[in-house]
Amino acid sequence: MKDTVDSMPYRVYRSRWLILVLLIPVIVSSEIFWLTFAPIASFAQEYYHTSSLGINLFSMSYMLMYILFTMPASYVIEKFGFKRSVMIGAGMTAVFGAARFLFAENFTIVLLSQFLLAAGQPFLINISTKVPANWFPVGERATASGFLVMAQYIGFIVPMIASPILIERFDIKTMLGIYAAVAVISAALALCAREKPQIPPGPEAPKESMGFANMRKLFMNKNFLPVLILSFISMGLFNTLMTMIEQIFMPKGLTSIDAGIIGAVFVISGIVGAVMLPLISDKLRTRIPFFIIGVSLIGILCTGLTFLLGYGLLIAISALLGFIIMGMAPILFQHGAEMAYPVQEGASFGSIMLMGQVSGIIFVLLFDTILGVSGTTVWPMMVLIVLALLQIPLAARMKESAIFKTGQISKEV
Repeated sequence: MKDTVDSMPYRVYRSRWLILVLLIPVIVSSEIFWLTFAPIASFAQEYYHTSSLGINLFSMSYMLMYILFTMPASYVIEKFGFKRSVMIGAGMTAVFGAARFLFAENFTIVLLSQFLLAAGQPFLINISTKVPANWFPVGERATASGFLVMAQYIGFIVPMIASPILIERFDIKTMLGIYAAVAVISAALALCAREKPQIPPGPEAPKESMGFANMRKLFMNKNFLPVLILSFISMGLFNTLMTMIEQIFMPKGLTSIDAGIIGAVFVISGIVGAVMLPLISDKLRTRIPFFIIGVSLIGILCTGLTFLLGYGLLIAISALLGFIIMGMAPILFQHGAEMAYPVQEGASFGSIMLMGQVSGIIFVLLFDTILGVSGTTVWPMMVLIVLALLQIPLAARMKESAIFKTGQISKEV
């Protein structure tokens, strides 16, 4: 049924919102699998009789497989449509989520299933611009895309709260069974989504290629390189903090539930920051001061997480840190898109995301190695602090984009 009819050939259908409702749960499920063990790493390590690195591989799998499968996923979406991509991603989420439960006692099979789950993730999260382009008028596409991105954030929060509670009330197999059931139901819902309506809602969005040619242009763009470096460090810090959440806070006398709540607060405040900071930035018509202040505070707040004690104080520090890191991200994405011009936003966004996944793997491995050698989280956290502080002189040398300043494309960009 249509709710508005513009001049032909465009129509907007009420069912566009149903499409989002059908797709959001499977994206949430995929992200739940990423951080399932992060807040209960010590329990999982004991259950599987493995090392801390063995458990951290569950989180690192998503970073590695995103690097390997984001381009194939983008190709499937553009060549065959988002429905085909959802079929692949939802199928892998359901099948290998169930495999984690059915073989819960076998570490090797559970870990292999995790990597295959991670391979399916790009086929789900990379549809966040294609679905709005197929179903929504131009004026609603950013909102629709925002709902799909928000689904990822919800998926970060759920295991932070649920995993510690489930592990205390039940056991790891039961927890994996509950997550598997959610994944199967979510995948079934997602498969009911249609590719597009009979009549399009508006003009077709331009294709956003992440091909090697565009990637090469971006890495040779001197104005875009600072964006890549900031994303490499900041997103690497975010992925490391999410992965090592229990290892960071349990030495301070906190429980897995405490660590999970801190992680949830980090993400929730980050969602607030991702809404508020870009609005303030647009209102003030400036971005670079947000980068300079933001990266300076990241270093200070990471220092607080390292040396300060007290549950309430650590929650407050984590909330502010999440607000800044996740709040800076959309500003950085948009700044990068303008500095990348004439390369389209899909390629610039994909490049930034890839840098964050690469650094996440490196930082987690580095953190785990230093922790194993030193026996304390102080030294690996000090490394993260130094990396955060290295961003300050880089951010200070960045310039506002000409497009943002003038509101139009400049020959200098």
